[in-house]
Amino acid sequence: MKRLKKVISVSCVLSLAMTSVAMADKKDTLQQSISGYNTNAALNFSDQYAWQLFTDLNHPADLSNCGPARHKALGDDGLTVWEVWQSREETFLDGAVRPPRWREGCNDGGFYSYPEGNYSNFDDEAVRINKKAYRFIRSKQLYSLDEQERLAQDGVTDIDFPLGSKTVKAGWVKIEEADKPFYHWVEVERDDEVIIFGLSAIHIASKDFPTWFWATFEHVDNNTRWNLTYPEAFPGWVVPSKDSAACPPSNLACNQIPEGYGLEGTKWENYRLRGTQTEIVDNRGNPTILVNSHLEGVLDQESMSCISCHALAVKGESGDSMPIPITEGTNENGLPMGHIGALNPTLFLDNNGSPIPYVGLDYVWTLRNAKRENF
Repeated sequence: MKRLKKVISVSCVLSLAMTSVAMADKKDTLQQSISGYNTNAALNFSDQYAWQLFTDLNHPADLSNCGPARHKALGDDGLTVWEVWQSREETFLDGAVRPPRWREGCNDGGFYSYPEGNYSNFDDEAVRINKKAYRFIRSKQLYSLDEQERLAQDGVTDIDFPLGSKTVKAGWVKIEEADKPFYHWVEVERDDEVIIFGLSAIHIASKDFPTWFWATFEHVDNNTRWNLTYPEAFPGWVVPSKDSAACPPSNLACNQIPEGYGLEGTKWENYRLRGTQTEIVDNRGNPTILVNSHLEGVLDQESMSCISCHALAVKGESGDSMPIPITEGTNENGLPMGHIGALNPTLFLDNNGSPIPYVGLDYVWTLRNAKRENF
């Protein structure tokens, strides 16, 4: 398959998406996009910024330094940058054991380092955490459920991740050998059988401002193939895509790729931006919606909002790691409905109307995977 080298330069696209990043050369620009933040680009050029994050985080990784491989181009085989970040499973260990230092864990081989028999990431979803977010979790002992409860008991109301924190959630589907050129893929050995998994969904959360920047991408097969093969798990794109970087204003759901990002001729040309989210409501007060039809395929897509859902990521003084349900009722098809727009304040009150003692987890649902300490 023909692959074009990605141009990482101060082009027209980068001038929009990276306006506040004054970097001296191409290598520094790539590294800054991966590890830093850009409030102006995220808010004012959201779709362009989403594609820049997509291409940079999917750049092939250098396992020796846990960063982008300078000698490789977008679309080359191997693990991507986000795949060498710490996984959810490697961060939240049994007994709330302190996870290893970043350098010890981030270059351990990504997916291929999982304990034998642990393939839940491929059957469900994978979650990866970048260096800033991981070091924050580690330094604040947020990998401990007991510590989260102690914070709530001490009256701490909100945890605040540093700007530049990022998480990636990915969805996978089993594919055939013939599908490999059109997917980012990995092979996993299970019960003496090698199974090929193709990346079908990737959701990026980047803290470029207090309520985070949200962008979600899907493989085109989710709406043209898997929705026909597995209609219950892949309901298709019920909510139209919105992409001002690739599409004209008259048709934001054109479902194309934008020019200038080096996607053409690579496996990544088969992925589409489904949308971005920066605010809980639009300028007319209408709730904003952002949904990934794979990752939220079993939910009512028209009532999905990343900001609204993740705003419910809180931890109480004790008990349930998810004290406020992320769904409320069902639609006419029996699918659970989520919260959209501004949240009802009563969600944060107990049955007597008193505030629930809790600590806000700064939109980071991954923290609910924290484990109990062994005393």
